[in-house]
Amino acid sequence: MSIVPGTMTTTSPDGDIVGVNMPIATVVDLRPSSSSPPQRHQLQHQQASPTNLRTYRGGFTSSICSIFTDPTRRQDCCAVACCGVLASDRTRYLLTGERPPPLWRRLVMYLIVPALFLAAMNYFAVEVQFDENGVDGSSSSNYNPYGEGDDSSKTTTRKVAPLPLTLAFYAYLILLTAYGIVHKQSLRKEIMTRLYEERTRARGEEVSDIQLKAFIQRHQLDIGRAHYCCSCCYASDESFLEESGIGAESSFGNGREGTEVEEDFCTSLWKCLSNTFWNVCCGCWCQCWSICALAQEEREAERLTGNQTYTMDYVTFQPYSEYYPSIQALKDNGVTSLWKHMQAISELSLKLLKNVAAVIVVLILFALSDVDANFNFENMIVLLLTLVQAFFIEWLVHWKYCRFDLSFDSVVKYFACGFLLTTPMAVLFEGIISTLTSLIGGFVVVFIFASDDDIAREVQADPTKAIKDFVVKYQGFFVFNVFINSFVVAALCEELVKYFGYWMVVVPDLLPQEQRVNLASRNTTDASNTEESEEDLDTNQNNQLQPRKSAVSTGNAITVAMVSVALGFACCENLIYIFVYSPPSLGMEISTLLARSFFPVHPLCAAIQSIGVCKRDLEGNRKFGLGRILSPAVLLHGSFDFVLMLAAYYQQRETIIEGNDDDGNGAGSDSEGEATKEVDLAAQLPSLIAGFVFVIIGIVYYVVESRKQSRRLMSMDNAARDQSSLLV
Repeated sequence: MSIVPGTMTTTSPDGDIVGVNMPIATVVDLRPSSSSPPQRHQLQHQQASPTNLRTYRGGFTSSICSIFTDPTRRQDCCAVACCGVLASDRTRYLLTGERPPPLWRRLVMYLIVPALFLAAMNYFAVEVQFDENGVDGSSSSNYNPYGEGDDSSKTTTRKVAPLPLTLAFYAYLILLTAYGIVHKQSLRKEIMTRLYEERTRARGEEVSDIQLKAFIQRHQLDIGRAHYCCSCCYASDESFLEESGIGAESSFGNGREGTEVEEDFCTSLWKCLSNTFWNVCCGCWCQCWSICALAQEEREAERLTGNQTYTMDYVTFQPYSEYYPSIQALKDNGVTSLWKHMQAISELSLKLLKNVAAVIVVLILFALSDVDANFNFENMIVLLLTLVQAFFIEWLVHWKYCRFDLSFDSVVKYFACGFLLTTPMAVLFEGIISTLTSLIGGFVVVFIFASDDDIAREVQADPTKAIKDFVVKYQGFFVFNVFINSFVVAALCEELVKYFGYWMVVVPDLLPQEQRVNLASRNTTDASNTEESEEDLDTNQNNQLQPRKSAVSTGNAITVAMVSVALGFACCENLIYIFVYSPPSLGMEISTLLARSFFPVHPLCAAIQSIGVCKRDLEGNRKFGLGRILSPAVLLHGSFDFVLMLAAYYQQRETIIEGNDDDGNGAGSDSEGEATKEVDLAAQLPSLIAGFVFVIIGIVYYVVESRKQSRRLMSMDNAARDQSSLLV
């Protein structure tokens, strides 16, 4: 049980702000014991010291607009990852004790059933002929209205799925979306009910069901708008405060009124975008997949239940105190057996490892069945080699040198986060930015075509030749486009989501010293309520402070954690490049794997990021915000991509000038094709060498900065050791 002090700005029974601060305290059982099933958490209220909390629309104590305004808050990243499913599950569990549905049910609902629909649509699809205008020409393919011979060469054949199956597939997707929206709206209604009850009891009044129902009914529209798929009509909390006659010092409530929060790169960027496109343009708050509402609800649930410090895992909701003592015991005893460390893991890590093993077995059986000619046992070997490459680097970075700095359990969680969560986030962010840049580039291209008479005439006569001339003539446009794609779309987005992947995973190894010591001593302390003398208490406290983790060890743990996220991300990206982007050829798959293995840019950039994180979190240098943490990694990553993309553009440009492009004068012989491949490899060699040079520069930079930081952290450890010896 824990008591969390706080106050609420009270409201009248109809929900209007009155402005009276009433002291309250929340007494809550954070989690049911492992021997009893989860039960609904009950809230009780007692007197405590008052604090000032503003009330926003719906009675929340933090604004829906405050996402990404506090760099120290982890919930915002969790609300973005996986469409906020993990954050919503945790919020519901904290409030009601209700566990999410099992993984197999979600896989059936969201993966297997849609896959079966797509397979059936492909199996029952029929071939339909379309003319060059996209009109069904199957009934009149032999008819030429101009009488100029057969025009069948202008028709194309496409496979079209049956209309009933297509309609059923889209209806199922709409049904899933509606189910998710209703499920999340019910949770928001539950939170608002708790907030209303809390305010009413704080005034010493009884909760009236009629007034509660009227309050929920009055905010029904806000509840619905908060969880639309793409909501652009949720009224801003700031306008609500102004209409209520309460001014706000900032347009963004951070949920921590009375404290100043230092802004970093992400905070400033988010504030600039939101002020520019939302508050100014329409006065409403725009969100996609209700990520802002989910983050607001998670903040509120933690305040209501007193669980403002992380004490349990996501997904399984297993408390750290159930598995961390055994992990700490292995560290204290210096156990070097990998099998022993694999046994001392959490339920979440065990589920992740079991699912990985099950997926690999299924893929092996699928490859042996020869159902798909493009994925046989040889392709499965390439897939396993891709995983082995990532696991080998993980073993080298973690187990060989830092096995006692970060537990095996934590490494599994960080790697899984990089593989499963950060990759979809990167695809989403890159898709949004690529769409915006493509729209801007499209307007620029239209302007160039309109101002260049030669190209304008070629567009009307031969559009293909006009495009080629545009590629050859306007080098500056394409160089700038390559710069944006390499430094912004690829480097900035990917480095940002990798940092988010590290930041939103909380593990016991990186908790503050006091919390970690308390968790490690849970299995040795007696849970009875016997009184202890003051001397015994002092002795117990001194013993708890003895196993202090050094700054060097913590720095190593941060580095391994960030590299693990990057390795999970890189492993998933390698699989996409090998089996999606590469042609269905075993030789191309192997060459792609080898090429990407020789350039470990993602783990290298993550290691460089860890230097800035250690400066901020361990050395206490508050000047190192997110911008300074990401800058070296973005510069290295962007330069590497820029060289490769720029070389690819100039290679294509030279091919067009020489007339050897795809639309050239016919196809050459096999010997000419092999010679062209040799020329392509020779043309790519300088860019590969330049990329390798950038990787070497990154390694040298990391080694130099890491050694400097190690010396500073060792000095901090020596100073702490001297201070503790003086106290003794």
